[in-house]
Amino acid sequence: MPSATLMALTALLTLGFMPVVLTPTIAVVEVAASPTELTYPSGVGPDGPIAPADTVVVEGIRVHKSIAGALAALLADARGDGVLMSGWGYRSSADQIRLRRAHCGTSEYAIWRMPSSQCRPPTARPGASMHERGLAIDFTCNGRPMAGTRCFRWLQANAAMYGLYNLKSEPWHWSTNGR
Repeated sequence: MPSATLMALTALLTLGFMPVVLTPTIAVVEVAASPTELTYPSGVGPDGPIAPADTVVVEGIRVHKSIAGALAALLADARGDGVLMSGWGYRSSADQIRLRRAHCGTSEYAIWRMPSSQCRPPTARPGASMHERGLAIDFTCNGRPMAGTRCFRWLQANAAMYGLYNLKSEPWHWSTNGR
């Protein structure tokens, strides 16, 4: 009789999952999203696609309603310190697919499976973007890119107090889990 671990791994492979790391007791898997089945990472906020009705606009930035208060406080406190930021947050899955086509290529592989690091600029796979959950913001500083600015330094020092963390490879991208 097969072990429980082997049976679980077999079940994962049959369902289309691809193991990335395998230890004797734990299998970490990455889901290869398809146009009809999007899987989101678990964590803070919604665990799946959200509708625009689940979002609100805070000073021009559309986000999931669960982080609206924190974003409003962050922007007000930054402004109080003389730091003016704007940006964008939520985008639909259709918008994420459009970005993948523009940044990664138009093939099925480029849109759904290519690692985001191979896109220019890096762009998450549809179903894996925190923007699709309304839990990420791409900030600008006085309408300009964020890298090396006073705004970026302010976010580095303060954003965690508002529940936002930076994706290290993208100075402009801040989310509830740093992805």
